[in-house]
Amino acid sequence: MSLSYAILGLINYKPMTGYDLKKFFDDSINFFWSAQTSQIYRELKTWEQKGCIVSSVQASEKGPDKRIYSITEQGMESLKNWLSDMPDEVDEDNRNAFLLRLFLLSQLGVEELVFQLKKRLKKYRRDLQNLKDVEGKMQEYAHMIGKQEEVHFWKIILSRGFHDVESHIHWAEESLEYLENLPKDKPNLNN
Repeated sequence: MSLSYAILGLINYKPMTGYDLKKFFDDSINFFWSAQTSQIYRELKTWEQKGCIVSSVQASEKGPDKRIYSITEQGMESLKNWLSDMPDEVDEDNRNAFLLRLFLLSQLGVEELVFQLKKRLKKYRRDLQNLKDVEGKMQEYAHMIGKQEEVHFWKIILSRGFHDVESHIHWAEESLEYLENLPKDKPNLNN
């Protein structure tokens, strides 16, 4: 449900192709909401059938024609209703397959736990760099959609992303330090 409104909200910024939408997802909000290309096109079709967006085909000099999607008045109304109807409790995804695996990892041993934590720490550091990349593109996207004031909203979300990733990095480093300082009669922890 939220993905469909994310797509509608992005099209509200400016008319876009499915490719533009995928790029926008990947370059900006992927750290908290991702979408596959097939999902995007499926949602576009549904919104168009509902009359919330319309599409037009534009000739392209560098390849196939482009289908550009624009929001309708009905679509703007639907988006505004969804945005203003914020439930008291919004799920922030309390399922974490990685933590579940760590929880059960005792069956494979401490060395595997250390290995997986080091591997995840590398991922968190890449995530931090990705957020820095997003931060560097915010002005470009605000300029592209012609709405500089959007940056204020985006900065708040990006700040949350930085806090999340930095806390994950701190947790992984702290966990590795804890494991490396276990008494020496425990299994060898140095990989």
